[in-house]
Amino acid sequence: MLEDIFVTRKINKILSLFILIIMVTNTFAFGEINVAQNIKGALLGDLETGEILYEYNINEQLAIASISKLMTYTVMMDAVKDGKITLDDNVVISGHTAATEGSEFGLLSGETVKLSMLVKGMLVVSGNDCATAIAEYVGKTEDNFVKMMNEKASEIGLLSASFINPHGLPINDSDTGQNHMSVSDIYKLVRNVLTNYPEILEVTKLKELVVPERNFSRKATNPVLEVIEGVDGLKTGFTDEAGLCLVSTMPITENEQDYRLICIVMGSQTEEGRVKKTKELLEYGKNNFKCHKLLSKEEIIDKVNISNSKDEIVDVYPAEDYSRLIKNDEKITTNISYNNTVKAPIAQGDKIGTVSILLNDEEIGQVDAVVNKKIEKANIFVKVFRFFGNLFV
Repeated sequence: MLEDIFVTRKINKILSLFILIIMVTNTFAFGEINVAQNIKGALLGDLETGEILYEYNINEQLAIASISKLMTYTVMMDAVKDGKITLDDNVVISGHTAATEGSEFGLLSGETVKLSMLVKGMLVVSGNDCATAIAEYVGKTEDNFVKMMNEKASEIGLLSASFINPHGLPINDSDTGQNHMSVSDIYKLVRNVLTNYPEILEVTKLKELVVPERNFSRKATNPVLEVIEGVDGLKTGFTDEAGLCLVSTMPITENEQDYRLICIVMGSQTEEGRVKKTKELLEYGKNNFKCHKLLSKEEIIDKVNISNSKDEIVDVYPAEDYSRLIKNDEKITTNISYNNTVKAPIAQGDKIGTVSILLNDEEIGQVDAVVNKKIEKANIFVKVFRFFGNLFV
């Protein structure tokens, strides 16, 4: 009977509400932005969280031209990671590769080129011949490599993706003669590449590709490397059907929490428009958003009364860190709800509730609420002491 008094003490399901108002004052803020004119689609997002800060027509399947080479790079790097090939491998150039049309690195039939150099030729100057050489080396045939590209797209969840070659050059004037993807799926692909193979930035940040032994020197196809300070990638694209396309990325390190922006502009009618809209989007993200760590797994977020535990009052922690890009004047609230029954003993790290993160009263994420040490059950002496102590409260 005495035990029942302590064990069945009711725990409020909603124990506490934390209000965090993020008020970011920035005299350089742009406010709202609209870059939808004379393009086919656009997106600005955060690498780590996948948060979309701006979007326009992101779900329509579009021709993607040389943006395709990001998937070519991904499939190749998967083979490197699996130990099937290395970037130091020597690749013998086939006649088929040397005959690849469009933008090129100038590969010759029969010559031998390191795979790492083919990667630079593909990403810096958008060499279609380099993409074909990589495809033949990794997939044994170009057709088999294209199959691998489509399989990788399915694995990542790129439902709109359709690849017919490794470089994006159209094979005819029909809609089926192009590689396709939606802007939202390009965003997923870019996040996958930068998360798994961030070393791509060591190549895509190059403003020029100079290879003295080949008597080769050419500026990078990415025009914003020369225009926007901090941009270190990622890929351009152009065909008549696709228009002028550009995927850009840059790290933001001004705040206590670093983050990386991803910007996608598809189907611009002019080179000037492609650069201008990219710059507007990146500046909008940089000037209007800050990354805040809303939850830290090292910091107590609540104290809960567990009546049958040895300690009775138990510290509660989030199971993981939670960061978010917050726009000026947005209100973030965190709400903790506990399991219907929380009783000792509890193992270290066990979930006892849920922390809900709300943006302007709409839930945007959840994190488990846990204890960070073993919570032991109170023995009979502790319970008796508490019982008589409560009589005099």
